[in-house]
Amino acid sequence: MNKIYVVTGNEYQTHVEKYHTRTVLIEHNLAVCSTKEHADELADNFASENDKYLPDSIKVKEYELVGQTYHNFHEEA
Repeated sequence: MNKIYVVTGNEYQTHVEKYHTRTVLIEHNLAVCSTKEHADELADNFASENDKYLPDSIKVKEYELVGQTYHNFHEEA
């Protein structure tokens, strides 16, 4: 297994407090898959069925094994 695919999504939270409103944006790792097809399927499911995550923020990131560490060369460049 030289590659893994991580499905990520952003959660948007708003907390209303006495004198102000606090907004938080959190990126979650939703799934780790060994095939791109499975990761794409899960990403579609999260985007369509789950209203907890922003639909446009659901992404599949590809990581490649180099030595003993997975790297995402597409984002590091």
